[in-house]
Parts: sequence; structure tokens; C-alpha cells
Amino acid sequence: MSRELKASDSVGLDSSVTGELKHYALANICQVSITHPDPAVTVSVTGTGDDDLNPALGGFVSVNNAYTESLKTGGLFTVLADGRVQVNKSGYLVINGYSDISHSSNGTTVGAAFTIERGGSTVFSPRSVHARMPNAGNIGNLSGVGSLAVVNGDIIGLALASDVTGSISIRASSLVFQFMGE
Repeated sequence: MSRELKASDSVGLDSSVTGELKHYALANICQVSITHPDPAVTVSVTGTGDDDLNPALGGFVSVNNAYTESLKTGGLFTVLADGRVQVNKSGYLVINGYSDISHSSNGTTVGAAFTIERGGSTVFSPRSVHARMPNAGNIGNLSGVGSLAVVNGDIIGLALASDVTGSISIRASSLVFQFMGE
């Protein structure tokens, strides 16, 4: 006989361990946001010509100097002046985020990927999330969740791309970083 697991179930761990895990996860959260700027934050992109928007093929532009700290618990994160987030311990992150965006052209696909700066080199997360923008200027939502293995000192940011050349406007956005452990 099977039963559905509840969030409160310990899944075989004693209460001292589950309590410690809950405390650890909740004590190490960082949120950065763009809250209804006027005018919107705008990123100019050169179209990739391909709506797959594979980060390995290029075309992604970093979103810098737009995000500000809106929540931080614990000392595992530092929000840099340019809005990116530095991780102060090696381990695993879960990142949840959304962006309310528009594009300057009709019929475009917009993608987002995470940037990871490590030792002076920047790489992109292996996949991007996509949203189709049917009409120029109309606001659409781009949401995603991902996990990253990070090294102490890594700097995480967001990058955008489009299959069509133009401007991507960010109307609102939030990224929540949660350190899950080593």
C-alpha cells in the first residue's frame, strides 16, 4: 500500500536532522529584484536567427546594473554593486526566477540563461528558458527554476537573448537563490 508524502514527512530522517536541514535551507536565501522601473530596464540584443536559443551558440547579453537586493538571510551570498550575486561557499544552489518582459519586434522568442563567472571567465548555464512574444511591446512572462553546482567566489547573473535583433525590456523580475548544501 502506498501513501502520498506530505511536506512535513521526514522521509526516514529523524527530527533533529530534518529540523537542521530546514533551518539551514531557510537561513541561506538571497533575493534580487527589478521592481517596476520607469522606464523599463532595456537590453539590446543581436538576433541569433534560431529560436532554440542555445547558450553554447552565443547571442546572450548579461543584465547588469539592474537588480537590487530585496532579501538576504545568512552570510552565504553577497549582492554586488552590479546586481549579480556572489556565492561565498561551495555547494549546490536552487534558483527560482521570473521576468515580465517585452520585445521591440513582433513574433520573437526570448530566452534567459544564468551566467556563472568563475576565476575571471564567464560561462552560461547549459539550457535557457524561452517565452514567445507575439506582439511588439506586449508584456509576457518568462519563468524558470534551475540548480547549479557552485564554487566559493562564483558570481551568478542573468543573461537574455532573442532570435530577432531588437530590445528586450524588463518590466519586473525577481531571482531567488537558495543554498542547499555541500
